[in-house]
Amino acid sequence: MIRSLASRVLFVALFIVPFAAFLVFELAVISDRYESEASIIIGQEQSGNTSFNISFLGLPTAGNNTDAQAIVEFIGSRDMLRHLDDTYHLRAHYSSKRVDWWDRLAPTASFEELYLYMPNWLTVAYDTTAKIIRVQFQAFDENYSRMVLDAIISRSQVFVDGMNAKMSAEQTRFFEEKMAETDARLKRAKQELLTFQRANKLLTTESESAFVMNNIAALQRFLIATQAAVDVASKTLSDKAPRLQELKNTAAALARQIKKEKDRLSGGSTSAISELDAQERDIQLNLESVLTMYQSNLRQLEQARIEAARRVKFLVTVASPVVPDEARLPDRFLGSVIAGVVLLAFYFIIAISVAIIREHA
Repeated sequence: MIRSLASRVLFVALFIVPFAAFLVFELAVISDRYESEASIIIGQEQSGNTSFNISFLGLPTAGNNTDAQAIVEFIGSRDMLRHLDDTYHLRAHYSSKRVDWWDRLAPTASFEELYLYMPNWLTVAYDTTAKIIRVQFQAFDENYSRMVLDAIISRSQVFVDGMNAKMSAEQTRFFEEKMAETDARLKRAKQELLTFQRANKLLTTESESAFVMNNIAALQRFLIATQAAVDVASKTLSDKAPRLQELKNTAAALARQIKKEKDRLSGGSTSAISELDAQERDIQLNLESVLTMYQSNLRQLEQARIEAARRVKFLVTVASPVVPDEARLPDRFLGSVIAGVVLLAFYFIIAISVAIIREHA
Protein backbone atom coordinates (compact mmCIF):
# COMPACT_ATOMS: atom_id res chain seq x y z
CA MET A 1 0.00 0.00 0.00
CA ILE A 2 2.82 2.34 0.81
CA ARG A 3 4.37 1.57 -2.54
CA SER A 4 1.09 2.30 -4.30
CA LEU A 5 0.75 5.62 -2.48
CA ALA A 6 4.32 6.52 -3.28
CA SER A 7 3.72 5.67 -6.93
CA ARG A 8 0.67 7.93 -7.02
CA VAL A 9 2.54 10.78 -5.39
CA LEU A 10 5.33 10.34 -7.87
CA PHE A 11 2.82 10.38 -10.75
CA VAL A 12 1.20 13.53 -9.44
CA ALA A 13 4.55 15.24 -8.85
CA LEU A 14 6.19 14.23 -12.11
CA PHE A 15 3.24 14.32 -14.50
CA ILE A 16 0.03 15.89 -13.21
CA VAL A 17 1.52 19.02 -11.65
CA PRO A 18 4.00 19.81 -14.48
CA PHE A 19 1.37 19.08 -17.13
CA ALA A 20 -1.18 21.30 -15.38
CA ALA A 21 1.43 24.06 -15.06
CA PHE A 22 2.21 23.71 -18.74
CA LEU A 23 -1.47 23.97 -19.67
CA VAL A 24 -1.87 27.09 -17.54
CA PHE A 25 1.21 28.57 -19.18
CA GLU A 26 -0.08 27.71 -22.68
CA LEU A 27 -3.63 28.92 -22.11
CA ALA A 28 -3.17 31.88 -19.80
CA VAL A 29 0.34 33.21 -20.36
CA ILE A 30 1.44 32.63 -23.97
CA SER A 31 0.02 35.28 -26.31
CA ASP A 32 -1.74 34.45 -29.54
CA ARG A 33 0.40 34.88 -32.64
CA TYR A 34 -0.91 35.68 -36.13
CA GLU A 35 1.05 34.49 -39.11
CA SER A 36 0.81 35.91 -42.62
CA GLU A 37 2.33 34.09 -45.56
CA ALA A 38 3.28 35.11 -49.07
CA SER A 39 4.88 33.36 -52.02
CA ILE A 40 6.81 35.23 -54.68
CA ILE A 41 8.94 34.43 -57.70
CA ILE A 42 11.40 36.51 -59.69
CA GLY A 43 9.95 37.01 -63.16
CA GLN A 44 11.96 37.74 -66.28
CA GLU A 45 10.75 38.53 -69.78
CA GLN A 46 13.43 36.42 -71.44
CA SER A 47 15.92 34.00 -70.03
CA GLY A 48 18.53 31.79 -71.61
CA ASN A 49 18.46 29.38 -68.66
CA THR A 50 15.21 27.62 -69.51
CA SER A 51 14.59 25.20 -72.35
CA PHE A 52 10.78 25.35 -72.08
CA ASN A 53 9.23 28.64 -73.08
CA ILE A 54 6.13 29.39 -70.99
CA SER A 55 5.77 32.97 -72.15
CA PHE A 56 3.03 31.94 -74.59
CA LEU A 57 0.89 31.13 -71.53
CA GLY A 58 1.18 34.72 -70.38
CA LEU A 59 3.53 33.75 -67.55
CA PRO A 60 6.95 35.31 -66.98
CA THR A 61 10.09 33.25 -67.13
CA ALA A 62 11.53 32.52 -63.71
CA GLY A 63 14.87 34.06 -62.79
CA ASN A 64 17.88 32.03 -61.74
CA ASN A 65 18.76 30.76 -58.28
CA THR A 66 21.32 33.49 -57.69
CA ASP A 67 18.70 36.20 -58.02
CA ALA A 68 16.36 34.37 -55.65
CA GLN A 69 19.11 33.86 -53.09
CA ALA A 70 19.87 37.57 -53.28
CA ILE A 71 16.22 38.36 -52.47
CA VAL A 72 16.25 35.88 -49.58
CA GLU A 73 19.39 37.49 -48.17
CA PHE A 74 17.94 40.98 -48.59
CA ILE A 75 14.69 40.13 -46.78
CA GLY A 76 16.67 38.90 -43.81
CA SER A 77 19.21 41.72 -43.96
CA ARG A 78 19.78 44.62 -41.60
CA ASP A 79 18.73 47.04 -44.35
CA MET A 80 15.28 45.47 -44.56
CA LEU A 81 14.98 45.30 -40.77
CA ARG A 82 15.99 48.94 -40.36
CA HIS A 83 13.39 49.99 -42.95
CA LEU A 84 10.65 47.99 -41.20
CA ASP A 85 11.64 49.26 -37.77
CA ASP A 86 11.75 52.88 -38.92
CA THR A 87 8.44 52.61 -40.78
CA TYR A 88 6.38 50.17 -38.70
CA HIS A 89 8.10 50.37 -35.28
CA LEU A 90 8.91 46.70 -34.79
CA ARG A 91 10.54 47.25 -31.43
CA ALA A 92 7.45 48.97 -30.09
CA HIS A 93 5.22 46.11 -31.30
CA TYR A 94 7.28 43.26 -29.90
CA SER A 95 8.01 44.99 -26.59
CA SER A 96 4.38 45.95 -25.89
CA LYS A 97 2.62 44.59 -22.81
CA ARG A 98 0.20 42.57 -24.95
CA VAL A 99 3.14 40.23 -25.67
CA ASP A 100 3.76 37.57 -23.03
CA TRP A 101 6.87 37.97 -20.92
CA TRP A 102 8.39 34.82 -22.42
CA ASP A 103 8.42 36.17 -25.98
CA ARG A 104 8.56 39.89 -25.24
CA LEU A 105 11.47 41.98 -26.52
CA ALA A 106 13.12 44.23 -24.01
CA PRO A 107 11.87 47.85 -24.41
CA THR A 108 15.46 49.08 -24.36
CA ALA A 109 16.68 46.52 -26.89
CA SER A 110 19.33 47.74 -29.33
CA PHE A 111 19.10 47.30 -33.07
CA GLU A 112 21.51 44.34 -32.93
CA GLU A 113 19.36 42.67 -30.29
CA LEU A 114 16.33 43.22 -32.51
CA TYR A 115 18.25 41.70 -35.46
CA LEU A 116 19.01 38.57 -33.41
CA TYR A 117 15.41 38.46 -32.17
CA MET A 118 13.58 38.74 -35.52
CA PRO A 119 14.46 35.32 -37.05
CA ASN A 120 11.93 33.89 -34.56
CA TRP A 121 9.19 35.89 -36.29
CA LEU A 122 10.36 36.35 -39.89
CA THR A 123 11.31 33.29 -41.90
CA VAL A 124 12.26 33.14 -45.57
CA ALA A 125 12.72 29.92 -47.54
CA TYR A 126 13.55 29.28 -51.17
CA ASP A 127 12.24 26.24 -52.99
CA THR A 128 14.92 25.46 -55.57
CA THR A 129 12.64 23.04 -57.42
CA ALA A 130 9.60 25.30 -57.78
CA LYS A 131 11.77 28.46 -57.70
CA ILE A 132 9.37 30.04 -55.22
CA ILE A 133 10.35 32.25 -52.29
CA ARG A 134 8.07 31.73 -49.29
CA VAL A 135 7.94 34.43 -46.63
CA GLN A 136 6.25 33.97 -43.25
CA PHE A 137 5.82 36.73 -40.69
CA GLN A 138 4.40 36.36 -37.18
CA ALA A 139 3.03 39.19 -35.09
CA PHE A 140 0.66 39.70 -32.20
CA ASP A 141 -1.91 41.57 -34.30
CA GLU A 142 -3.52 40.12 -37.41
CA ASN A 143 -3.59 43.40 -39.36
CA TYR A 144 -0.03 44.25 -38.37
CA SER A 145 1.31 40.92 -39.68
CA ARG A 146 -0.26 41.45 -43.11
CA MET A 147 0.82 45.12 -43.26
CA VAL A 148 4.45 44.33 -42.49
CA LEU A 149 4.51 41.44 -44.98
CA ASP A 150 3.13 43.74 -47.69
CA ALA A 151 5.91 46.17 -46.86
CA ILE A 152 8.51 43.40 -47.14
CA ILE A 153 7.31 42.52 -50.63
CA SER A 154 7.19 46.17 -51.71
CA ARG A 155 10.69 46.82 -50.39
CA SER A 156 11.94 43.69 -52.15
CA GLN A 157 10.56 45.05 -55.44
CA VAL A 158 12.52 48.26 -54.82
CA PHE A 159 15.61 46.13 -54.29
CA VAL A 160 14.97 44.25 -57.57
CA ASP A 161 14.48 47.58 -59.39
CA GLY A 162 17.83 48.71 -58.04
CA MET A 163 19.44 45.50 -59.30
CA ASN A 164 17.90 46.12 -62.73
CA ALA A 165 19.15 49.70 -62.85
CA LYS A 166 22.66 48.66 -61.82
CA MET A 167 22.76 45.82 -64.35
CA SER A 168 21.50 48.07 -67.13
CA ALA A 169 24.04 50.77 -66.24
CA GLU A 170 26.88 48.25 -66.19
CA GLN A 171 25.82 46.76 -69.50
CA THR A 172 25.46 50.05 -71.36
CA ARG A 173 28.26 52.06 -69.70
CA PHE A 174 30.93 51.03 -72.23
CA PHE A 175 28.78 51.97 -75.21
CA GLU A 176 27.68 55.22 -73.58
CA GLU A 177 31.31 56.17 -73.04
CA LYS A 178 32.08 55.33 -76.68
CA MET A 179 29.05 57.37 -77.77
CA ALA A 180 30.24 60.37 -75.77
CA GLU A 181 33.71 60.04 -77.31
CA THR A 182 32.46 59.76 -80.89
CA ASP A 183 29.93 62.55 -80.33
CA ALA A 184 32.77 64.87 -79.30
CA ARG A 185 34.82 63.79 -82.34
CA LEU A 186 31.82 64.38 -84.63
CA LYS A 187 31.34 67.88 -83.27
CA ARG A 188 35.04 68.65 -83.77
CA ALA A 189 34.94 67.33 -87.36
CA LYS A 190 31.88 69.46 -88.19
CA GLN A 191 33.50 72.51 -86.64
CA GLU A 192 36.68 71.88 -88.63
CA LEU A 193 34.67 71.85 -91.87
CA LEU A 194 32.84 75.06 -90.97
CA THR A 195 36.09 76.78 -90.00
CA PHE A 196 37.68 75.73 -93.29
CA GLN A 197 34.75 77.04 -95.33
CA ARG A 198 34.62 80.33 -93.45
CA ALA A 199 38.37 80.87 -93.66
CA ASN A 200 38.33 80.37 -97.44
CA LYS A 201 34.93 82.00 -97.95
CA LEU A 202 33.56 78.88 -99.63
CA LEU A 203 30.23 77.16 -99.57
CA THR A 204 31.79 74.06 -101.12
CA THR A 205 34.82 73.66 -103.38
CA GLU A 206 32.60 72.00 -106.00
CA SER A 207 30.31 75.03 -106.26
CA GLU A 208 33.31 77.36 -106.25
CA SER A 209 35.00 75.31 -109.00
CA ALA A 210 31.84 75.41 -111.12
CA PHE A 211 31.59 79.16 -110.63
CA VAL A 212 35.22 79.71 -111.76
CA MET A 213 34.82 77.46 -114.78
CA ASN A 214 31.72 79.38 -115.83
CA ASN A 215 33.71 82.61 -115.49
CA ILE A 216 36.51 81.22 -117.66
CA ALA A 217 34.04 80.10 -120.31
CA ALA A 218 32.37 83.52 -120.36
CA LEU A 219 35.72 85.32 -120.51
CA GLN A 220 36.92 83.07 -123.33
CA ARG A 221 33.81 83.81 -125.35
CA PHE A 222 34.29 87.53 -124.76
CA LEU A 223 38.02 87.22 -125.68
CA ILE A 224 37.20 85.47 -128.96
CA ALA A 225 34.73 88.21 -129.86
CA THR A 226 37.25 90.93 -128.93
CA GLN A 227 40.03 89.31 -130.96
CA ALA A 228 37.70 89.11 -133.92
CA ALA A 229 36.95 92.82 -133.52
CA VAL A 230 40.72 93.54 -133.39
CA ASP A 231 41.25 91.64 -136.64
CA VAL A 232 38.47 93.55 -138.35
CA ALA A 233 39.62 96.94 -137.02
CA SER A 234 43.29 96.33 -137.95
CA LYS A 235 42.26 96.11 -141.63
CA THR A 236 40.67 99.56 -141.67
CA LEU A 237 42.51 101.42 -138.90
CA SER A 238 46.13 102.26 -138.35
CA ASP A 239 48.05 100.56 -135.52
CA LYS A 240 47.97 103.77 -133.48
CA ALA A 241 44.28 104.34 -133.80
CA PRO A 242 42.63 104.76 -130.35
CA ARG A 243 39.84 102.32 -131.17
CA LEU A 244 42.27 99.60 -132.19
CA GLN A 245 44.46 100.21 -129.13
CA GLU A 246 41.38 99.98 -126.88
CA LEU A 247 40.37 96.63 -128.42
CA LYS A 248 43.89 95.25 -128.03
CA ASN A 249 44.06 96.38 -124.39
CA THR A 250 40.67 94.72 -123.75
CA ALA A 251 41.87 91.48 -125.36
CA ALA A 252 45.07 91.52 -123.26
CA ALA A 253 43.09 92.20 -120.08
CA LEU A 254 40.77 89.32 -120.89
CA ALA A 255 43.70 86.98 -121.47
CA ARG A 256 45.27 87.96 -118.15
CA GLN A 257 41.97 87.45 -116.37
CA ILE A 258 41.55 84.04 -117.95
CA LYS A 259 45.04 83.06 -116.86
CA LYS A 260 44.31 84.34 -113.37
CA GLU A 261 41.10 82.34 -113.20
CA LYS A 262 42.88 79.22 -114.44
CA ASP A 263 45.59 79.72 -111.81
CA ARG A 264 42.88 80.09 -109.23
CA LEU A 265 41.31 76.84 -110.41
CA SER A 266 44.37 74.64 -110.66
CA GLY A 267 47.44 76.70 -109.88
CA GLY A 268 50.16 75.75 -107.41
CA SER A 269 49.25 78.25 -104.68
CA THR A 270 47.64 77.14 -101.43
CA SER A 271 44.57 79.19 -102.31
CA ALA A 272 44.01 77.28 -105.56
CA ILE A 273 40.63 75.58 -105.72
CA SER A 274 42.21 72.22 -106.52
CA GLU A 275 44.33 72.47 -103.37
CA LEU A 276 41.35 73.65 -101.33
CA ASP A 277 39.28 70.82 -102.78
CA ALA A 278 41.87 68.27 -101.67
CA GLN A 279 41.89 69.75 -98.17
CA GLU A 280 38.10 69.80 -98.04
CA ARG A 281 37.90 66.19 -99.22
CA ASP A 282 40.23 65.15 -96.41
CA ILE A 283 38.03 66.99 -93.92
CA GLN A 284 34.87 65.47 -95.45
CA LEU A 285 36.41 61.99 -95.38
CA ASN A 286 37.27 62.39 -91.71
CA LEU A 287 33.75 63.66 -91.02
CA GLU A 288 32.18 60.69 -92.81
CA SER A 289 34.45 58.27 -90.96
CA VAL A 290 33.52 59.76 -87.59
CA LEU A 291 29.83 59.80 -88.58
CA THR A 292 29.97 56.11 -89.54
CA MET A 293 31.63 55.31 -86.22
CA TYR A 294 28.99 57.36 -84.41
CA GLN A 295 26.14 55.52 -86.14
CA SER A 296 27.75 52.15 -85.37
CA ASN A 297 28.16 53.01 -81.69
CA LEU A 298 24.57 54.28 -81.59
CA ARG A 299 23.29 50.97 -82.96
CA GLN A 300 25.37 49.03 -80.47
CA LEU A 301 24.10 51.20 -77.61
CA GLU A 302 20.50 50.66 -78.67
CA GLN A 303 21.13 46.92 -78.93
CA ALA A 304 22.68 46.89 -75.46
CA ARG A 305 19.66 48.75 -74.06
CA ILE A 306 17.27 46.30 -75.72
CA GLU A 307 19.24 43.38 -74.33
CA ALA A 308 19.22 44.95 -70.86
CA ALA A 309 15.45 45.48 -71.13
CA ARG A 310 15.01 41.81 -72.00
CA ARG A 311 16.85 40.87 -68.83
CA VAL A 312 14.82 43.09 -66.52
CA LYS A 313 13.56 41.15 -63.52
CA PHE A 314 10.50 41.78 -61.39
CA LEU A 315 8.70 40.20 -58.49
CA VAL A 316 5.54 38.23 -59.14
CA THR A 317 3.35 37.57 -56.13
CA VAL A 318 2.09 34.00 -56.37
CA ALA A 319 0.22 34.11 -53.05
CA SER A 320 -0.58 37.53 -51.61
CA PRO A 321 -0.50 38.25 -47.86
CA VAL A 322 -3.91 38.11 -46.21
CA VAL A 323 -5.20 39.02 -42.75
CA PRO A 324 -5.18 35.79 -40.69
CA ASP A 325 -8.66 34.67 -39.60
CA GLU A 326 -7.38 33.21 -36.37
CA ALA A 327 -4.27 32.81 -34.31
CA ARG A 328 -2.75 29.54 -35.48
CA LEU A 329 0.23 29.90 -33.18
CA PRO A 330 1.12 28.61 -30.78
CA ASP A 331 -0.38 25.22 -31.61
CA ARG A 332 -1.64 24.49 -28.11
CA PHE A 333 -2.99 21.02 -28.91
CA LEU A 334 0.27 19.82 -30.43
CA GLY A 335 2.25 21.42 -27.63
CA SER A 336 0.07 19.71 -25.01
CA VAL A 337 0.45 16.32 -26.69
CA ILE A 338 4.24 16.68 -26.89
CA ALA A 339 4.43 17.88 -23.29
CA GLY A 340 2.26 14.99 -22.13
CA VAL A 341 4.36 12.42 -23.97
CA VAL A 342 7.61 13.86 -22.62
CA LEU A 343 6.31 14.05 -19.04
CA LEU A 344 4.93 10.51 -19.22
CA ALA A 345 8.26 9.24 -20.53
CA PHE A 346 10.07 11.10 -17.75
CA TYR A 347 7.66 9.69 -15.16
CA PHE A 348 8.10 6.10 -16.33
CA ILE A 349 11.90 6.46 -16.37
CA ILE A 350 11.90 7.77 -12.80
CA ALA A 351 9.34 5.20 -11.65
CA ILE A 352 11.28 2.29 -13.14
CA SER A 353 14.52 3.62 -11.68
CA VAL A 354 12.94 3.88 -8.22
CA ALA A 355 11.50 0.37 -8.50
CA ILE A 356 14.90 -1.09 -9.45
CA ILE A 357 16.57 0.70 -6.56
CA ARG A 358 13.98 -0.65 -4.12
CA GLU A 359 14.40 -4.23 -5.33
CA HIS A 360 18.13 -4.06 -4.78
CA ALA A 361 17.87 -2.31 -1.45
